[in-house]
Amino acid sequence: MDSYPPKFSKVLVTPDPHYIPGYTGYCPQLKYNMGKTYSQHTAELLTSPDVQHSSRLVLNSGCDPFTDTGDAAALTLRSLPHSNLKKTIPGYTGFIPRSQNYFSCGYSETCRRALTDFYQEMHTRSLRQSTVLPLHHRSSSQHSERPKPPLTPITNKVITYKPLMSFSPVSPYYMDDSDNNKYYISGFTGHVPKSRFLIGKGYPVITNQALIKFGKQQRRHSTSQNHHGKKNSTSSQLPTIYPSNSGVIPSFTGHIPGHKFMFGHTFGQLSKDALEQSRNEGILVS
Repeated sequence: MDSYPPKFSKVLVTPDPHYIPGYTGYCPQLKYNMGKTYSQHTAELLTSPDVQHSSRLVLNSGCDPFTDTGDAAALTLRSLPHSNLKKTIPGYTGFIPRSQNYFSCGYSETCRRALTDFYQEMHTRSLRQSTVLPLHHRSSSQHSERPKPPLTPITNKVITYKPLMSFSPVSPYYMDDSDNNKYYISGFTGHVPKSRFLIGKGYPVITNQALIKFGKQQRRHSTSQNHHGKKNSTSSQLPTIYPSNSGVIPSFTGHIPGHKFMFGHTFGQLSKDALEQSRNEGILVS
C-alpha cells in the first residue's frame, strides 16, 4: 500500500500556539524581535517563560471548559441564581462577566460559556472558603441573629456635638493675621490681591501671604490718609490768587471776574477796579 506524505509539513508550518499573519491584536515584545516570520516570532514569544504574557491564550480551543472535570460538570446553567441570564439573546446590553474571554461563536453560546465559567469559579471559591473557616466560626455565623429595626433606644437624651471653639463664618479679609483659617482653599476662582507674583508654594499658603500683605498695605494707607487729613485741617488756608491792594501785571493770563466789561484804562488799573468791584459784590473773598 502506498504511503502518502503528511498533509502539513512540520518544517513549513509553525506549530501552535502562534498567530497567523494579519492578526492585529497585541503580542508582547513583538516589536523588539526581527529576522523571522510573523508566526515564528509569535510562537517563540507565546511559549517563552521569559516573556510576561497572559496565562490565557487568545486562541480558543473550542471545547467546553466543564467537560474536563467531574465536579464542574455538575454545575450547569440550570443552577444559575438568575433565570433571566439563561435567555440572553443578541442585542442584550447588560454586563456578562467573563464574556470578553470567549469569541468565535454566537452571542448566546458566548454568554452560556462565560456564565458557566463565572459561576463555576464562584462555586469553587465558596467551597474553598467553607473548608478553610473553622467549625465554630461557621456554626456561630449561621445561627447568629442580627437585630432587626426598629431598634429600641438606649436613652431618651439626645446627644449633640458642641465644638470646643465656636466658629462663625467670616471673610478671610477680616480675619487676624495670626488666624490659621486666613486663606482660600485650592480651586477658588475669585481674585486674591497681591497673589499674582507669589509662586512656588501651595495655593492656601500663597493666599495667606497675599491677604496678610494686602491687609498691612490697607492699614498703612488708611493711617496715612488720616494723618494727611489732620495735617490739612490744622494748616493755614491757601494764599489768595489775586492781590488785595493792587491789580495784576499785564502778562497775567488767568481769569479776572468782570474785566471784560471794563475798558479805557491800563490793564493794571482795569484789573484793580474789577477785583474791587467783585469783592464788593461778594464774588471774591477778601
